[in-house]
Amino acid sequence: MCKTFEGINKLAKHMDSDSIVLWVGLKKISGRLYTCDDGKCIEDIVTLQDAVVEDCNHPDGCQFREYKWLNIPSSKIVGFTLKCCVR
Repeated sequence: MCKTFEGINKLAKHMDSDSIVLWVGLKKISGRLYTCDDGKCIEDIVTLQDAVVEDCNHPDGCQFREYKWLNIPSSKIVGFTLKCCVR
């Protein structure tokens, strides 16, 4: 199992946060992390719900695409951060 995949899921459970931002190449992807509590995850695939892909390296300027579900191979992820609330 990929260490990126394991790290994302462990941190999400520890921080009790499912709101995540990923960087895949030069694209920024944000959405809600689908956790593997029900055992239906695909190994080494990070699944996001209500994902928005931001591509600001496009020749026509920044472009945004929205997806209800988006599967991302964890081997393609170059960075990530979890969003959480500060009380």
